[in-house]
Amino acid sequence: MNPAKERPLSRRSLYGLTPPEIESLVVASGFPKFRASQILDWLYKKNVLSWNEMKNLPKEVRHALASNYSLTVLERCEPGETQGEGTCKYLFRTLDGHFLESVLISSRGESVGQRERETVCVSTQLGCPVKCAFCASGKGDFIRNLAAGEIIEQIVQISAKSDRRITNVVFMGMGEPLENFEEVMKALDILTAQWGFEMGGRKITLSTCGVTDRIYEFVRRTEGRIRLSVSLHSPEDESRSRLVPYNRKYPLRELLAELEKVHRTLKRDITFEYTLIEGVNDSAEDAKKVAQLAKPLRAKINLIPYNPIREIVWKTPSEKQMNLFRETLEKAGVRSTFRKTAGREVDGACGQLRLDRSIRRQATRHKDIR
Repeated sequence: MNPAKERPLSRRSLYGLTPPEIESLVVASGFPKFRASQILDWLYKKNVLSWNEMKNLPKEVRHALASNYSLTVLERCEPGETQGEGTCKYLFRTLDGHFLESVLISSRGESVGQRERETVCVSTQLGCPVKCAFCASGKGDFIRNLAAGEIIEQIVQISAKSDRRITNVVFMGMGEPLENFEEVMKALDILTAQWGFEMGGRKITLSTCGVTDRIYEFVRRTEGRIRLSVSLHSPEDESRSRLVPYNRKYPLRELLAELEKVHRTLKRDITFEYTLIEGVNDSAEDAKKVAQLAKPLRAKINLIPYNPIREIVWKTPSEKQMNLFRETLEKAGVRSTFRKTAGREVDGACGQLRLDRSIRRQATRHKDIR
């Protein structure tokens, strides 16, 4: 059973609720149904964080609802969050006392005159069951799935704290989104619905390590509007299983067959993410094999320089080696880009901030016991 669904409504963020659910709680509280549309407007159009900000709701309505339901459930920690070039990391504490992190990435468009993008990278789980060898998210314990409201609230809180309008959302933070399928789908509905954030699907990207039995259903239910990005990281089963342990459960041949089905029947674009690690998966021969996998799918390769974390001794390849890898792909007729690794100087690796604070808290507890 999904742990997120075991919590009572009063302990869930209203930010995860749909119009029928909001109407239900309003009517159950003894108020007219039309109050629901007012609440929805304050939540998803104005992104308020306090009941008192809902000015067109009578005080008795606000007080009654506030006494029974949580408007927000995440506590923002460390108000002076670390910042890198164009990057701000945010640490939150959940009601059950666990840490999760999100990132705001500010960047200008690639072409002259393009508007600045404000992208929030959200987490979908507390910890990550995939436990990729190069990722800090998997170094701590996997605790539970996040509810849709906890996912949406990351965006709302970051927008409020930064005083910026969020233009893009990427599901690339802690966790494997497709292992929290229904709550992630609900969050996507809220982001794209007219009654919700009204965000265009092409402004949203979901990244998966390759949960094969969920990929086709995800693309079908979103009608291909949400961008799909698949973490590849190696073109061979043996090495990919070392880097991405889920490959033992969802081997490459099954993943590629599912992606071919998506490409052939749903006519949707596919992007592969590929983290380049010195001496592990960055050779020209690796690039040739990646091209062989990507070309039949007409997939694009998003190359990511490895972002070091203290727990692992791997290194980022030299610029020369990374350029050679990309040139090999291009010569084979495969499109590729480099993704800038934001926040490298501020423990920017995904899950690093949460891992550090969790370790620090555990150390304090052990010290107190002694």
